[in-house]
Amino acid sequence: MVSSSRVDPDAAAATGPATAGADTATGTGTTSPAADSLVDWSRVRLGVDAAPTMFIATWSPDTCRWDGGELVPYGPLSLLPAAQVLNYGQSIFEGLKAYRYEGCSASTAEHRVVLFRPEANAARFEAGAHRMCMPPVPPAMFLAAVQAVARANAAWVPPAARGSLYIRPLLLGTGPLLGLCPAPSYTFLVYAVPVGGRAKEGRLAPLDYLIHESRHRAAPRGVGSTKAAGNYSPCLLAQAEARAQGCHDCIYLDAKSDTYLEEGSGCNIFVAHGSVVTTPPAAGSILPGITRASLLQLAVALGYDVREAPISWKEALQADEMFGSGTALVVQPISSVTFKGRRVAFCRTSTTNGTTANAGELSAVNGHANGNGQTNGYANGNGCMNFAANSDSSEVEGEAAEPKGDAGAAAAAAAAAAIGDDCESAGLSYRFGGKTAAELRPEERAALVTFAPVPEPASLPPGVGPIAHRLYALLTGIQYGRAPDPFGWTVKIDMRGPTGTSPSLPQAHNIGY
Repeated sequence: MVSSSRVDPDAAAATGPATAGADTATGTGTTSPAADSLVDWSRVRLGVDAAPTMFIATWSPDTCRWDGGELVPYGPLSLLPAAQVLNYGQSIFEGLKAYRYEGCSASTAEHRVVLFRPEANAARFEAGAHRMCMPPVPPAMFLAAVQAVARANAAWVPPAARGSLYIRPLLLGTGPLLGLCPAPSYTFLVYAVPVGGRAKEGRLAPLDYLIHESRHRAAPRGVGSTKAAGNYSPCLLAQAEARAQGCHDCIYLDAKSDTYLEEGSGCNIFVAHGSVVTTPPAAGSILPGITRASLLQLAVALGYDVREAPISWKEALQADEMFGSGTALVVQPISSVTFKGRRVAFCRTSTTNGTTANAGELSAVNGHANGNGQTNGYANGNGCMNFAANSDSSEVEGEAAEPKGDAGAAAAAAAAAAIGDDCESAGLSYRFGGKTAAELRPEERAALVTFAPVPEPASLPPGVGPIAHRLYALLTGIQYGRAPDPFGWTVKIDMRGPTGTSPSLPQAHNIGY
């Protein structure tokens, strides 16, 4: 069951700034969603100070099942040096967020705190456990634990304008052993950290990315599609190498041919050519992102031609705009990509005379322009940059042009087959369930389009394309309750359950696993 364990007020306060006026005798105010006083957000370091209550459950080989789990103060775990996770890395995780609807405060409208698509995280967590030979957490238990942590820390959900509460479920092989085999016992825990918003002063900030030539994120038929902990630390060296070239992060190519984009260190990748939005298929080496799946549906609802298909680096260099997606990033515009020592910039701001200022340059990384300081590209109607297919500057030096027409279609089909047997190159191949854009009523589509109209090109920051702008506005609008949610993605936190400070719980709140 989810326990009603009382939170030690000293331990809770030690995790970060306490709420003003907290009752030091009972701990209410630090964890209770009905607290009379709010968290002092001027003292909270967003992304650093953890919320004071976490959930923990264990799986024992004696029972071969999960215990009910309990809410406890956020704090250290007790692990033996021989724990499997420390020696062999048997671990998966998830990331999701709780949002406070705009106009709601922690003391008057707790029921307006929502989770975004938690059932999708539960499904991916269960699949990841199977892939890593771990006992899966039943989706109902996963959802109950996430709800319990969000409810217990409801006062720590930032105001809508400040950010969200990032919730991190972990599944760890904590039993001790020295042989390479599954752990004898496991720990499932959920903790939370308030984080800030991505758009500062309402404006997205684009970033520069490196298309990495010499390192791969994941191998075909490996664990790239699993949110395994071991997938992420190997990205640190590639990130450092990207930063050494003046980029924020990197995009990886496929491990078979070094031709097709896969994903970033922590984000899925999208490119846009006109009204066509393409993302690589969520095959065996690419994580099926939940934000990714949501953006695909929103793009369809907004009238874009959406495709899941292999994207060669040559096609990426010819894109009108590029952006990444993820729970933490939401939508991250990519202002430029660097490949083989050349940088291609996207989406520069249009000038009043219809030309494009500083648009779409293809230059050496050291900042030198080409011979006459011009490019051979042309601006499209959105003020973004296309590179002409027959332009020498649209290709990195020494490479052949991308095949066009029937030859291009044949090459794309061959690429889909080359990426892997489990790759579906047509349609929306990966779904987490729920209503799709094709199932929306005309009035529901119209409401989404009205909320996120096509922006004026001059209104966008340099490097931010109109599609990324619209998708970010619409997705965050749904998450914060500003936009309609015809998909039913937001789930209200049930405030009637345990918060970790009540003296007892009715049996109705038992999870029973």
